[in-house]
Amino acid sequence: MSESLHQQIGFLYETRAGDFVRFRADSMDDSIGAIVRTVTAAGAERCEQFRRGLSEEEASTLRLFAMRRTLQARRNASLSLVSEAMDGYALSPKPEDVPWGSWFKGTLFVARSLALDIQMLGDRFAELANPDAVQHCDVDIEAMSRVDTLEQCQITEVTTTYGTGFLKLLVFELVAKAGWLSHRHLAVNEIGYQPTTNLAQVAVNFADSLDASGRLVAGPIEQDQLAATTFSLSVPGSYIPTLGCLSFIAEGVDGGPSFSVVIAELADDADIPSLAAAATDVADQAAIFDARRLIVISAQPSFEESNHPDADVDFHDYEGLALNALQDSTNAQWTPR
Repeated sequence: MSESLHQQIGFLYETRAGDFVRFRADSMDDSIGAIVRTVTAAGAERCEQFRRGLSEEEASTLRLFAMRRTLQARRNASLSLVSEAMDGYALSPKPEDVPWGSWFKGTLFVARSLALDIQMLGDRFAELANPDAVQHCDVDIEAMSRVDTLEQCQITEVTTTYGTGFLKLLVFELVAKAGWLSHRHLAVNEIGYQPTTNLAQVAVNFADSLDASGRLVAGPIEQDQLAATTFSLSVPGSYIPTLGCLSFIAEGVDGGPSFSVVIAELADDADIPSLAAAATDVADQAAIFDARRLIVISAQPSFEESNHPDADVDFHDYEGLALNALQDSTNAQWTPR
């Protein structure tokens, strides 16, 4: 049985499965869900055998499955999907394979919102997981007594034409070494996401239109920061303050040119036209904007060996699509948080 299960879980998700904003159904979810149910039903010893046989890629697949089940549980108010997410985490080979403090706590948050007893979930987790993982689980469950919002789990909720989605928030921890093989935390820098407009819908609109062109495939939409280098040397500092910033990579089809997309909402006092002009002055970039938001397209270098030079991005082909994305960004109900 072990060999057949590992053959099944060896099939990897497509890249788009990691997009929790443009979240789409994937048959892999049910296939892996059946594997998780089969293994966990066989007991702790079987779980340990299964864990030992997982490769790093398979462990990553299992983690993505658990994260996807968490969002699906939120969308469908499903108790069983919460349980599958927790069981997926429990089958992870190493504690570091589980996103403690973020997605794992997010799963606990969703469970609690559905009136599930998260301590009982922790007890089941302890029956299936390895002892090191159980200790991490206990820490996160204890921390939930101080968690009132999903954002405290380093996740925020968005709503687009794809339905409810999740954004993993950027969190940077500054640590210092305190001795041999030890360290201490000095500070945590959390990047906020509080746009006043539906910025996620702008990203969805643009990504969808690029996909529809047949020349590009848009990758997962994620939170980002607006780098000052986007505007050459005309803007001081490392990052431009924003109310929200998202990005994705648009990969060229059949070796065509690729580019990155950054979409940001800026504060009322920002000089967006000047920023757009500065971004456009940078080679291989284009900028499109409205009263509050800025889209910057930047050509991606190709590092693949080829007999042909990198193709230039014809930004005129995409500027109209970007402008339409800005104008059509209100076609999904959304309330700023």
